[in-house]
Formats: sequence, C-alpha cells, structure tokens
Amino acid sequence: MSRPAAIHAWFESSTIDGASEHRIVLEDLPPVLGAARQTVHWRAMEVAGLELPPVVDSYVFGLALIAARADRDLVVHGAMSLHGLFNLGQLLAARHELMPWKFPRECELTPDRVVEIHRPPGAADGGIAALSGGLDSTYTVMRHALGTDGAASHKLGAMVMIHGFDAPFDRPDLFAAMRDRARPTIERVGLPLHTVRTDIRKLDNACWPESAIPLTANALAMFSNQYAFGVVSAGAPYDVLRMGLSHPPAFDALASNGWFTVITDGGACGRADKLEALAAYPRVIDCIKVCWEGSDPSRNCGVCKKCLLTRLNLLTAGIESDRCFDDPLDLSLIERLRWRNVYEARDFFTLCWNEMQRRGTKGPAVDALRRALRRVPAKGPDWAGFFGRLGGRVRRACGVGARAATANTPDLTLSSERAEG
Repeated sequence: MSRPAAIHAWFESSTIDGASEHRIVLEDLPPVLGAARQTVHWRAMEVAGLELPPVVDSYVFGLALIAARADRDLVVHGAMSLHGLFNLGQLLAARHELMPWKFPRECELTPDRVVEIHRPPGAADGGIAALSGGLDSTYTVMRHALGTDGAASHKLGAMVMIHGFDAPFDRPDLFAAMRDRARPTIERVGLPLHTVRTDIRKLDNACWPESAIPLTANALAMFSNQYAFGVVSAGAPYDVLRMGLSHPPAFDALASNGWFTVITDGGACGRADKLEALAAYPRVIDCIKVCWEGSDPSRNCGVCKKCLLTRLNLLTAGIESDRCFDDPLDLSLIERLRWRNVYEARDFFTLCWNEMQRRGTKGPAVDALRRALRRVPAKGPDWAGFFGRLGGRVRRACGVGARAATANTPDLTLSSERAEG
C-alpha cells in the first residue's frame, strides 16, 4: 500500500515594517490541517535584518511532529545539519514508540541536502532564553541572568516572549497584558526582551504539549546567527514519571542541531525549590502567571488545578503572600479536587505532596490535600500492574540477578497510605 503524499516545506525571510519575518510555505497538507497550501509566519517584532540560519533544522522539528501526527512524511526544501537530522530521527522514533496512538508512525524526512556545520571561530557564544511568565521560565531566566550559580550560569544576551502560544495570534491585546504582567521580572533581569509572533498553532493538530519545546526553539532560533544556544525551562522535574508524555528534558535536548543548541534548565528542582530561590524577589513572585485553563491568559483564575497546585507550592516554600492570585485561597476547592486520571493525581504527589512531606509542612491546606489524595480513581493505565507482571516474568526467566534490576521500578500505586506519608 502506497503512502499518502508528503508535505513539502519551503523557507523564506524578509523584513516587513521593521520586523524580521521568517516564513514557511507548506504544500500538500492533508485535510486535517486545513487548506492544502498554507504559509506559517514567525515574526520578530521591531527587529530588522534577521536572516535565516544556514540550516533550517530548528524550523523543522515542530513541523515534523505535526506531520507525524497527521501520518505524513515531510520534504524539506533547504539544508539540514547532520546533527539535527540525527536528533530529529531519535525524537520521532521515541514519540512513535511511546505514543503510537498520537504519532502513528515515524515521519520520514527528506531534505534537499545534509551538511556538517559548526559555529565559526570567533562567533558569538552567548545564549537567548524563552520567557513565558510562568514559574519555570521565570526561575530559569532569573537564575542565569543574575548569575546565581556562579560559573555554572549561562551567559544570556536577550530573552524572547512568544505571541501565539498562550495568547491567540489574533489577540494582541491579551499578549500585551501578559507581557505587562511579566514587567517586574523583565526589569529585574535587565536583558532585552524580544517578541516573536507566530500563527504556527493553527497547524498544531493536538501536538501540544509534545511540540512545545521544538516550537519554542524555532522562535529562539530566529536569533541563532547572534546566539549559539537557547535556554528553555523544564516543564517538570526529573522524578515526574510520565512514560515519555508531555516534554521531558531528555526529549527537549533533541531539538538541538549543528548550528543551534537547546539547553533545558531546572529539571533537578521542584516547584517549591524554585519559589524558594525566588523568595528574595517578592515582586517577581507576585507577577508569575501559571494558569492555562482560565479565559484570560494574562491572569491566574485561582481555582483550576494548576492554580491550586501553585498556591500549595507557595505554602510549601513558606511564602504566605499569594498576590499573583486575585482572591484568597478557598480551602473547599482543595476538598473538592477530583482526578480525571492517574497522572493528574500523580502530579500532585510529585509536584506538591512530596515536597510538603520533605519540609514537614503543616496546616489546614495540607490536611485538605491529604483527604483529596485519598480519592484516587481506579481507572486509568495500570502501570503498576504492568511493571509488576513484567518484573515477575523477568525474575522467573533470569533469577536473582533480575531482582536488583527491577527493584527501583517506581510504585505508581496511589493509596491512602502514601497520602498519609
């Protein structure tokens, strides 16, 4: 059986009204992505003269995931680096193996040419960071821009905020409010903040959040002729087991290529750890925007699970002020928490409860969360049973030696004993 027609992609650049625009012209798109021929825009506002990088790798990573999601191959009319092509193959293979229901096969990439490329001697070696205004990215830019890790801090020259992710492409008013909310962070960091405006999400086809870092790297790579690397924030710490779902740091690093390196920061820190690191900057904490379920992307609704998680993280970090929310915490919201699946409950264990336990946090909110975590649904993937059965088979086949190999298999059973600590 023959494969459906591949998607073709061309890459262009120009300066329009003082803004550098990089365009991706796409042809033979499947109906699920809309019209067969479309153009995607990446526009660096008020920055003229940004040429396309010598390889288009950073522009292909997100497109390849979108093509794989649509069960199509991708023909790239441009040069790709050998490093980038290899990384992309690894990313697509991993996504297919771990999420075959979402990425039905590995997308086959066919670039016009493949080259080996390196930064020229004497080229700028600094970096540019992504700032969304959330806790993770705020921690990352503050940490490196202020050099709090000493010699281990990355040298940053600028930041980028992307219009078209949280705030829709056609709502510049909402994006302006988001950017204005982050002003205390921007002023404290003291680095130039660029705005990149894009309509790529019109093609995303439910690839988010797997496409989040590849697409963010695309925006940062608009400045890759000036900066050798881009810094993005880890979405969750290393101990959050999601079986390859979302965008774990190991997958984020695969968005690197022979011209532009992507560095993921903060995977070793929990959310309370990050808030503790920011405690000396109360105005910065007050402006953090964590909500993604509310109708206004420039404010925190205060009642969704992500907002409640952050309120509890603040409590865990010993920060009583929660001025990033409009209203005081209503404990009944925690009492009424319900979990749509095992992973939601697990997030509250790994992103909140475990940090509370380590710090000995006490109070009515902690008691309310303990009671809520007792009500964990039985439905959802039985990973604990799967690993248990797998471990039994391995032990029977291999004897005592296999017992050590499976001893560290995470216990995914969520029970009242665990909630009690």
